[in-house]
Parts: sequence; structure tokens; C-alpha cells
Amino acid sequence: MLKRNNHREIEIDEIFSDRRNAPGFHQENMEGAIENPIKKEVFLVLAGFLTLALVLFGVRTGFLQIVLGDKFYERSEANYLRIASKPSERGIIYDRDGAALAYNNENTDRKIARKYPEKGFLHVLGYLGLSKEETDDSRFLRGVSGLEAVYNDILAGVPGKKIEEVDAKGNIVGSGALEKGEAGRNILTSLSGDLEIRLAEAILSTMQERGFTGGAGVFIDVNTGEILALASLPEFDPNSLSLFIEKLLNDEGKPFLNRAISGFYPPGSVVKPALAVGALAEKIITQDQKILSTGSIILPNPYNPEQPNIFLDWKAHGLVDMRRALAVSSDVYFYTIGGGYQGQPGLGAWKIKKYLSMFGFGEPTGIDLAGEKKGHIPDPSEKQGGRDWTVGDTYHMSIGQGNMTATPLQIAVYAATIASDGVMPYPHVVRALVNRDKQPVQIFPYPAKQKIEISADIFKIIKEGMRESVQYGTAVGLSALPFEVAAKTGTAEIGGTKKVHSWSMGFFPYDAPKVAFAILMESGPRANTIGATFVAANVLSWIAETGFLNKLKNDILLTNNQ
Repeated sequence: MLKRNNHREIEIDEIFSDRRNAPGFHQENMEGAIENPIKKEVFLVLAGFLTLALVLFGVRTGFLQIVLGDKFYERSEANYLRIASKPSERGIIYDRDGAALAYNNENTDRKIARKYPEKGFLHVLGYLGLSKEETDDSRFLRGVSGLEAVYNDILAGVPGKKIEEVDAKGNIVGSGALEKGEAGRNILTSLSGDLEIRLAEAILSTMQERGFTGGAGVFIDVNTGEILALASLPEFDPNSLSLFIEKLLNDEGKPFLNRAISGFYPPGSVVKPALAVGALAEKIITQDQKILSTGSIILPNPYNPEQPNIFLDWKAHGLVDMRRALAVSSDVYFYTIGGGYQGQPGLGAWKIKKYLSMFGFGEPTGIDLAGEKKGHIPDPSEKQGGRDWTVGDTYHMSIGQGNMTATPLQIAVYAATIASDGVMPYPHVVRALVNRDKQPVQIFPYPAKQKIEISADIFKIIKEGMRESVQYGTAVGLSALPFEVAAKTGTAEIGGTKKVHSWSMGFFPYDAPKVAFAILMESGPRANTIGATFVAANVLSWIAETGFLNKLKNDILLTNNQ
């Protein structure tokens, strides 16, 4: 083989040109092609580039280590890494028709703020406050009251996590993602937004015009236990809570108190249907037996015969049977069947307590709202201002006075139980979880209803008496409605004052009950003839005008389940 002067062997493809591939070579595989060697200039350029890069790297490293070394050392000692939570988007609270009641809104600082209706919903929806775990960061809020508190874990979702580098002054100097969070889930309530607003407006206007200090109202579905409206006044705009927190905390009107579930009030005459049930069930009186009301009951005073104990009726009603006694709310009739008088036996305090307990007095209803109170039913085991129980205490108990207390929610459940012949509903506000399209993804189950073991015949008598109350008795203010209502009123005296609480409870339509209600107007003038029944008439008129009862059949959840 020929050799060059540098003694390197000459390859065969350096001898022959390959302008074209010789037959048999596969050009696509580079067969028969001449391979030209890389020129040494390329290596020189590459070596120069790498040398320059190494020089620059060395200079920069030296600068950081020597010139800025002390500074970065101090920073490394002061800085630390932490895993921080990143708030997720909070779920939306919808009313039964899919209208948003509590939702997220971006404010001028580009922070997400919670938005609520300006009136009517404060106590049932609640509001947000700083989380105990993140008190230094206003982005992290949790429910403080109402549905926001009870369903906080569902609405808040799962926070994301990120790594943050923090300097000695607490400033974040760097961050990086670690885990992605999950948005909160949306809840569908049983509330009717329109009914809630109407109820709140009616209570507020009556408060302002008639001198009441507060009020509350509850409307409940007799068959399902769903709360259609739950209002408590006074209230405040939760959207501006942070601006007026100190003023609100000192407000004598107690705007933070949810009177519907946490307010203690003597129930007054609204307890009379429960006593009538007990008297018939215990067979101490018949439905047609009449008792004479001359305007009072007089009992001798063993300690001072010259000053007998007088228990007044609000009016002399004459001879009244059970239905009429319920209609005109005769105190003497219920004194008599409660504590006994002139040969007519009474239930006695312990049996009165038994039947009131059957209807839920003295126990929480279990509603899915925080802060519910259970009220109180007194009994002879308790001292009454330091003295023993007397028949006079039983008389007071028979008309819902004395130390007895109840909440408006308890009275609404009680009214619904009478309407359904003793089937006690389980009151609740949240019906389901829904997706962004408002389609149900989880429907909440609730405990089975309780049945009071009292015959339907007895309930029929009670309901007839409540219907007569609307036709000619104390609830006649509800008689002009286009559907028939059964109701019972109550006026509870506030000891030592000239003030009273005004009650109205009932259900409608009378022949096929769908909705029960209870309304309380708190501490108004004794002489006032406008109170809870006026509020009820206002709201029930709106219900009739808007066809509300028909709309109950066409809400989101029912439509999606058809």
C-alpha cells in the first residue's frame, strides 16, 4: 500500500473520488461517501470558548466568595425555609333555587373577599374570621358562625402547600410550589332567598314602628324538616363587619345573637295546645266539657287570708270548651286543666313537663347550626326564688310563664309536629353538595322523624281549635288569606316590666299542611296590639301572592332527581 511522507497509510477512499456512488453502495446509509476530517480550527475555537467560560465562572465564584462572602453568610444564617399553606377557593353557598348567597369576590387589593347579601342572612349564613392557625395572614379565614362555621371544612377545601424562604425580618425572599390544594365544595341549602328577605323585612319594620327590641322567625317544611327561612333581628351587614366590629360588640341590641336558635323566651300561650293534648290523653277532661272563665281564679293564701292569690285571665270568656279555649286563649281554662280547680283535676307539673318534652321543649332540635340552646322546663324539684313549688307555679307553667323558656326554632318544630299529627321533623338547612353546574354530587341524609304516640283524633281536636283561633279568636289577623291557616298566639309577660314578648305559631294550608312557622317579637309595649301575628300576616300574604307553595315543588334538587 502506498504511503505518504508522514508515514501514514493512505486509505482507499482517499484515492478514488466518489462523485457518484459506485454500483452496489447504499447511498442512504452513507456508503461510498468520502469522510472529510474536521479541521483543527474548529477545535481551537471550541477550546477558546470553554476557557472563557471557565474564566468567567471562576471570576464570578471568586466575587461571591470573597467580595460578598460575608453578606451571604449572614443571610444564610438568618434565613430559614418553611412550608406554608396556600388558601384554596372557598365553596359557594346557594339557596334552594340556586342563587348564590355567599360567594367569593376579588377586591381592589386583588385579594379574595367573601360576599354576602346585605340583609336578612347574617345569622343563618354566618361570617368569616381569622383562622387560629394563620392569625398573621388575612388570606386565611374560617367560619365563625352560622353555616360558614358548621360546614367550614367542606367550604374551605384543602389548602395548597409551598416552600418559602423567609429572612430574619419575616420577609418572604423566595418560594416554590410543593403541593396543589383542592377548592372548597359548594353547598345547596333549603333556604328560600326571597322568603328570607321578606321575613326579615317584616320583622324589622314591625320592630321599628312598634317599639320591639328584636325579633326572630322560622319557616319549616312540615314534611321534610327543611328550614325555608330563619331570620333574627337586629343584625348587621357582614360585608362591613371589620369596619364596625367594636361598635357592634357594644351594641345593646345584641346583633350577634341569633335569636331564632339561641334566644331564651317564655313561650306564653303557645304551650296551650301541648297541654290540651296531655289533658285529652290523660282523660282528665273531654273535648266538649266546659269550664267557666269569669276573668280569674282565686286561691286562699294560707299565710295571709286577707290577701288571696289571684290568677288573672286576660278576659272573662264565659263557658268555654277545649276548642274555644284554644281559639280565645282562655288562661282560666288552662289553669284548671293544668293545676286543677274546684273539683276539676289537673295534669300537675310533672305531667305538664312530660307532654311539653314530647314536643321538644327543653331539648335542642339538632339543627345544623352552631349555638343552639335547649331552653328550660321547670318542675317541682327546683326552688322558686328560694321557696318550694306551689300550685301557683303549676298555673304559671300551664300558660307558658314562670321559669319556662324556649327558642323560636323549638316553637316552629312544635307547630310542624302538631300539623303532621305528631310526626316531629328533624330541622336542617343544608340539603346537598353541588358542583359548579349546581348538580347534586352528594345528598345529605338526616335522622328519621320521631313519632309522638298520641292518636290522630286528639290532634284533630287541637288543630280544629287552632283553626278557630284564626276564624274568630286571637289569630283572626290571619283570616283574610286565600288559603286556610291554623295558628296559636301567645303574649308572654316580662316580669317586673311593662313589656311583653309577642308570639305567633301555626301551619298552612290547614287541610294539607306543608309549612309551619313561628314568629317572636321581643320586648314590646304591653298595650301594643300589633306584634307577631301582624308579621305572620305580612309574610303569608306575600307567600299567597307569589305562589310560593307551588315553587317548593320545582327547586334544583327536586328537578334533578325527577
